[in-house]
Amino acid sequence: MTQAPSSSHGSLDILPLADRLRWMLAVRIGVLTLPLLAWVVTRSNAPSTVGSVWVPAVSGVVVLTTGLVLSQMSALGRRWAVVALTVPALLDAVHLGLAMYLAGGLDGPVVYVVVLHVLAVSLLGSFRSGLRIALWHSLVVMCVLEGVATGLLPAQPGIAGFDEVGFGIFLVVVWVTAVTTAGLGAVNERELRRRRYDEAALRRLSAALHEADTGAKVAEALLDFAVDAADAPIAAVQYHLPDGGGRPSVDLAVRMHADRAAETLRPGGTPEPGTLLHLAQERGSTVLATMTAADPWVDEVLEGAARVVVVPFALEGQGSGTLSFADDARSGSRIEQRRVGVAEQAVAHAATAFARVALLEHLQQSALTDGLTGVANRRAFDDALEREVANAVRADSALAVVIIDLDHFKSLNDSFGHQAGDDVLRAVGAALRSCVRRGDVVARYGGEEFALVLPGASVDDAVEVADRVRAALREIDGPRAVTASLGIASRATAGDTGTALLTAADAALYSAKDGGRDQARLAGTDGPVTAVVARYTAAQVPVPRSERIAVR
Repeated sequence: MTQAPSSSHGSLDILPLADRLRWMLAVRIGVLTLPLLAWVVTRSNAPSTVGSVWVPAVSGVVVLTTGLVLSQMSALGRRWAVVALTVPALLDAVHLGLAMYLAGGLDGPVVYVVVLHVLAVSLLGSFRSGLRIALWHSLVVMCVLEGVATGLLPAQPGIAGFDEVGFGIFLVVVWVTAVTTAGLGAVNERELRRRRYDEAALRRLSAALHEADTGAKVAEALLDFAVDAADAPIAAVQYHLPDGGGRPSVDLAVRMHADRAAETLRPGGTPEPGTLLHLAQERGSTVLATMTAADPWVDEVLEGAARVVVVPFALEGQGSGTLSFADDARSGSRIEQRRVGVAEQAVAHAATAFARVALLEHLQQSALTDGLTGVANRRAFDDALEREVANAVRADSALAVVIIDLDHFKSLNDSFGHQAGDDVLRAVGAALRSCVRRGDVVARYGGEEFALVLPGASVDDAVEVADRVRAALREIDGPRAVTASLGIASRATAGDTGTALLTAADAALYSAKDGGRDQARLAGTDGPVTAVVARYTAAQVPVPRSERIAVR
């Protein structure tokens, strides 16, 4: 997770430095021009005892030249950039002090230019710079007044000594301007910094969503944004995609704490009516809730948060989900609208990513799925067999393969039509899926042939699966009874390669077909096989291993 925005360098990183220097140059030209005009006006009414028009003119040229030189040197690095903003501003104050001395003192027009200068530095530099320049102006004017009062500087029209009342009014005006501008500028700077940070966080989210290739990764990117940009102590994403168009349903639930990595939770499907998530999805808009009653999602996933924000999203009618997070603000306060706004923007981006990933996963699944039966296709079977053989060899674990061939399927097609044959194949696919464990692979091997990859299955386990398959096929409601011949091969007897397993299972299959069909045969044995358990089950004793496989 990224860090919160920092203000350690003032506002230099909010407005580009080149723009600041350009605007400060415009201010400096005004600072130099206005006092010069004021001096000319006051000189025409009351001749000064010191200097001539060249005094403020030379001072202005020196200040302007220094500012231009330092602005060019700002390209050397950040320190020079700070110098280019600070030193000319200090020289501006000295020039204005001289101009005030020559053009009417505290009662002259230069006082207004000083106030404008403090205001400009506060806005273009930072609120700290504004306070510093106000202090510097105060010191410069005090030095001028003290110089006249002690005789170090000759008296000028409008400035004959230390005017304590006038100086006090000057301080009040300058410092009220500086403090007010600093306060308003700090608030504005903080808001600008926060917005800039939010924009950067949204860009990071967009990049993460672009790289995400699974729904879980999309959820993690959204949660990372929620705990970072929305300041959520705990957040969770719930996502449901119903089945349809050959696509299986998808349920996803992911949670993240501010100080922990994301964790995948047990999905619960669509939210139940009456719950906070269901209310948000039903409204189709963000819900801000202070919890006064029990709610399964809030209590279990958000750990009983007292105040919760739920932002729903929909996938063009294909699915729906929510981002929910706890609001840890103090009791009685209102959640920042900014936090809700950035969360809604993030959810809009994530919804598009969820839809893209769902389509991508569907296309990938389609490439590995038989379109008619919904089970894995031959390509997926070959990949799974290679993977499981490697795993079994590495772990020295059991592995079995079963090849299934439907008996007399061609005659069924010829007698009842291809539509009836397709219906039977679909029913067979569903029956096979009901007979295996989670992690087993069911595939259409080709035509009316199917195959099973059974990781961790011993010979006994594989024979029992074959029995379940034969029983399930007999239950299919078709134009006639559905039976099959099955060939079984085990890594323990067939070998440690996929080719060896397939060759052995195929030989056992042909042995079953030659032996009269509607039976299962195990590679390396003669005759049909089945698990003989009835009499031992009735006696409530374990089945001896020597009798697990018997000739029927």
